[in-house]
Amino acid sequence: MTTYGILQSPRHKRVYLEQAGAISANELIFIGGLLSQPITNIREADIGGVPYILFDQEEALTAADIRQLSRLSFAYAMFEIRGGLLAPIEIDRGYFIDEDISAILKYSGKTNELFTRLMINLALAYQPQHEAVRLLDPMAGKGTTLYEGLMQNCHVYGVEIDPKPVYESYIYIKKHLEMARYKHSSHTEKISGVDISGKKFTATRYQVELGKGKQREGQSHQFEIIAGDTRHMRTFYKKNFFHAIVADLPYGVKHGAKKKPQEAGLTRNAMGLLKDALPEWIKVLKPGGVIALAWNLFLINRGEMENLFAKHGITVPEGIKDLDFSHRLDQATHRDLILGRLQ
Repeated sequence: MTTYGILQSPRHKRVYLEQAGAISANELIFIGGLLSQPITNIREADIGGVPYILFDQEEALTAADIRQLSRLSFAYAMFEIRGGLLAPIEIDRGYFIDEDISAILKYSGKTNELFTRLMINLALAYQPQHEAVRLLDPMAGKGTTLYEGLMQNCHVYGVEIDPKPVYESYIYIKKHLEMARYKHSSHTEKISGVDISGKKFTATRYQVELGKGKQREGQSHQFEIIAGDTRHMRTFYKKNFFHAIVADLPYGVKHGAKKKPQEAGLTRNAMGLLKDALPEWIKVLKPGGVIALAWNLFLINRGEMENLFAKHGITVPEGIKDLDFSHRLDQATHRDLILGRLQ
């Protein structure tokens, strides 16, 4: 039996406060099912005054195991523990692009990149290993989910109703790629369509293709973000196009979801928008595809989310059903996440 320890990132504590250790342990419990052999005795521990997550295995970790563990959202360093001494294990995340692309971008309302990484890790656990994953954030903001997905070798796509952050995201990634000397090309186009009420609309698609050619060993990855309404998803993408959808719903900022179709005004509760948008989202999701959503429990209780998923044929897998990822962000926000698979 070998004992291993994963040092939790100092940033992790700032994201989850008192729940940091429990959320780290739950992520490891879930991702541990992907390793070459079962892991046991997962527990929190302080070593030298800093927090670790420890676990045991019968045999040594394989190279594939180390890569999987290196990508855990809380992993800062990893060790094999031998007689009370810590033997370092080299971290191997194998990212397609440097993680600075996500970390250095700061703006008001940004979802922390470590939490975004957690959601993507959970979603990718169900994805086929032999094909490139197409990942959608239908409420993309400035693109944190897209940058994190790109790091993990996904083709990434986002939709955001506010054109300003969409354009800023497009400019940001092009500048980042130029500075990092990634070979890439870019393209913009207008999209037009008609919504369910018969009203015409337009949107703008921003595309960047990157990493193609000798510089990146022949790989090509797609980054795309659309300035448009997420409820028009079927106009933007074809049926069964995406492997995974990951989104962080508004926590209480006013947006354009009406309380009832006949009522004017705005609501701070994202459920109205979600009820309109979710049917559109799942039309572009592959059968067996995964959807991971985060939201504010003070505005929507978990039972409401589970019922909405069930109504649309989305099942919460047994492996994650009993794991608690809820945590307090501030006085007004108690965040939770739900993950389901489309039947």
